[in-house]
Amino acid sequence: MTYFLRLAAFCCCLFSLRADDVQTLVEKLYPKSDRLKEIRMGDIVRELGVREGSRVADVGCGSGQFSVILSNIVGPGGKVYCEDINDNKQFGLGLAKDNLKKQHVKNAELIHGAAEDPKLPAGLDAVLIVNAYHEMTQYQAMLRHIGEALKAGGHLVIVDNTPLRTAKRPREKQTRNHVLAADLAAAELQAAGFHLVHRDDGFIDNPDAESAHWLITAEK
Repeated sequence: MTYFLRLAAFCCCLFSLRADDVQTLVEKLYPKSDRLKEIRMGDIVRELGVREGSRVADVGCGSGQFSVILSNIVGPGGKVYCEDINDNKQFGLGLAKDNLKKQHVKNAELIHGAAEDPKLPAGLDAVLIVNAYHEMTQYQAMLRHIGEALKAGGHLVIVDNTPLRTAKRPREKQTRNHVLAADLAAAELQAAGFHLVHRDDGFIDNPDAESAHWLITAEK
C-alpha cells in the first residue's frame, strides 16, 4: 500500500506546475500588470493544490484575472467558476465576461452569487478568495456554503490586505479600510469548522508602497 501511495504522490507532482512556470504564464497573459507580477501566483496555485483537470472557484472574482490564470492551469479537462455578487460592466461579472472572452477562455463559468451564498456547485477541489474576504459582511454564511462546496480535503486559500493603523481595532473598523487582520480571519475559519493548513502573515510585503498581504490555507 505504501508503494502505491508514493507512486500516486509522484504522479501528482508530474502534473503540477512549478511556481516559476505559473509566474511565466501570468506574465504572458498580463505582461503589463505589476500587481499580478507581485501577487506570487505560483505559490497560491501550490496552496490551492490544483492541476490539470481540477475544479476550482474564484470567489469575489472581480475582473476575472485570476479566473483566466486558473483556467490555463486546470486546462480543458478542468473547470473554473468565476463568482461575484457584482454583475455590472464596470467591475465584476460584466468585466470578467469581457476578460474571459478576450483571453479565449472556454472552461470557465460565471456565477452571480449573493452576499450570503456564492452559489457554488458541489465537488470543488479548491476555492480562492483574493482581496475580497474582508468585503464579506456575512462571512459566517459564506464560509459555511464554501465548506459545503469543497470536496473532503479540498483547500480554501484566502489572500487579503494586512491592516496597519487599524490592526487592533474591531473587524468593522478594519474592513472599512479594506483590510482585515490574519488573526481574525484564522479564528473565523476555525469557528466555521475549517482546519488551518498553512499561514503566512508576510505573504506579500511591499514596504515602498506600504502594502502587505497575508495568506491562509484551510481545508474542510
